[in-house]
Amino acid sequence: MKTLRAVPLALLMVFAAEPSHGDFTGKGHVHVLSESKQVFVNSDCRFTATCDLKRFTLTALTYEVWFSDDPEHPTHGNGVIMEYETDSVAALERYAIVQFKKGCVYYSSKNRDGSVRRIVGDRVPSFGADIPFCFPRWVIDSQDVDPVYNSDPGYGRFYLLRWNKPGSYDHRTQKYYGTAKPKKPVVYMTDYPAGAFVTATGARNVALSFNNCIYRAGDVPAVTRRDDLHFAEPIHCFQWQSVFVYDFAQDRFQTRLAGVPWWEVPKKRIDWHLLMLLTVLCIAVTLLACRRLARCSRRGTELKL
Repeated sequence: MKTLRAVPLALLMVFAAEPSHGDFTGKGHVHVLSESKQVFVNSDCRFTATCDLKRFTLTALTYEVWFSDDPEHPTHGNGVIMEYETDSVAALERYAIVQFKKGCVYYSSKNRDGSVRRIVGDRVPSFGADIPFCFPRWVIDSQDVDPVYNSDPGYGRFYLLRWNKPGSYDHRTQKYYGTAKPKKPVVYMTDYPAGAFVTATGARNVALSFNNCIYRAGDVPAVTRRDDLHFAEPIHCFQWQSVFVYDFAQDRFQTRLAGVPWWEVPKKRIDWHLLMLLTVLCIAVTLLACRRLARCSRRGTELKL
């Protein structure tokens, strides 16, 4: 399962409207800076026995959210719309999307000596557990044990799929597949990962990579592990990223993952005083144990004599 994250949800819903740059709300506005689309047309379908799947599309958006109480520092982020089309409404449930992710969301601040301190403070639900939002290796992006994106233990795999008027993703007119079936066999889902922004003491950073794959639904297990990446052969995959890492020297966010060599495991400060104390304690315990062992050995020798 994977549902929308709560950053800032009310404003991000603006993306569902027809593309417009600067859609205002009561508290701020959203700027869609760029949009790109990847389309997979299932022309070689006989080889995979999936000819009822016509296409799989991923639309990626780059945005800024401007709040009225902070006119100088917007929230930066990326979002995607995942959509697929089949040759009939009945065939929609024969396919499922699984999202994989890798990377971290973390906070950074600059120390007096010029070094940068990085802390993973956010937590995210993953396979039934609430864990730190940092994944050094690829994992399935799911809140529960079913890897299908937007599935739900109570509603199943397909209920939360959405459909709309042709070409529209407006949340005001969208419907859920579980409440009403579409006339045209096209459904979609969205994802807006965590946003990056400047704080009073530093910045919240996002360094995430995603891989979205469409499978035959029957090939996707109902229960699996977070690290079970090769459970089946996908029909097609799309890659995308959400990268906003604050550069204190340039006073701006950089968006190139290649320029963040430490992104997989954010650096943590080592408490040398604590490490030294633990080392001294270990030595003391070892010496005490040796002393007691020596006494026992001497007593054993005296008894033999």
